[in-house]
Amino acid sequence: MSDYAVEPPLLEAVAARAVRAGGDYLADAFRDVDVEAEYGTDDVKSAADRIAEDRALAVVGDAFPDHAVHGEESGRDGDHRYEWVVDPLDGTNNFAAGIPSFATAACVLEDGEPLVSAIYEPLPDSLYLARRGDGATADGEPMTADSDLSLPRGTVSFVVGLPAVRDDDHRAVAREVESAVDARCKRVINTWSPCVDWGLLARGGLEGLVAYRPDVYEQYAGALLAEESGVVRRVFDIDEERGELREMTDPAATGVDGLYVAAPDGETCDLLVEAATEAL
Repeated sequence: MSDYAVEPPLLEAVAARAVRAGGDYLADAFRDVDVEAEYGTDDVKSAADRIAEDRALAVVGDAFPDHAVHGEESGRDGDHRYEWVVDPLDGTNNFAAGIPSFATAACVLEDGEPLVSAIYEPLPDSLYLARRGDGATADGEPMTADSDLSLPRGTVSFVVGLPAVRDDDHRAVAREVESAVDARCKRVINTWSPCVDWGLLARGGLEGLVAYRPDVYEQYAGALLAEESGVVRRVFDIDEERGELREMTDPAATGVDGLYVAAPDGETCDLLVEAATEAL
């Protein structure tokens, strides 16, 4: 494996071009009356996913042909200290139904830890970027996850990963967690486009986000964006055998195997953790 280093600003610039390449195609294809897709009970796979991923990965491949990639549609390819995790169409169900809530996302991992993320919402033309330790931006302007609303007056996004949705036991737990969180806030939203929610949280539009066993494709990019915007987050691993939660103190922990809770301030985060963990 090559161990050469790449400056984060260069990775960020390529990530921005990659998500725009995928997102620009999606904007053109949106509301096509002949959407080619396979409709399941819990997901949709469309031709648009594959085309958007091809366009995003082509940008990455042109810039860094030896980097590893992990596309939601194409899987893993390569072995390198840098790995590009790409979600070409976060919100496929929305896209196929004509609901204008979807995004293209990419996160660059360095030795397994998120280093750079990019999320692009093509319809509002909103580009979110983040670099580990260097903050986050929305359309080139620095942003912070500030909110003046208390949790009882606020809106919280609830995210469940697709593998958990497909598991009867995990799906039942997810419903309990969602119900417990809903009892603490004004409303819980399930947009089926987590990266859109991550962008809202990072710019102060949401009062919290709770992710139960989230998918890596959205979680890596979204968590880094939110954390670099200043959210407070707590992450828990779930011990399957013992049925126990273990809080993770690693700054790079993403919660893909358990529970991730984030909010603009520590008090709100703790209240959401209290609600969510009581239901587990």
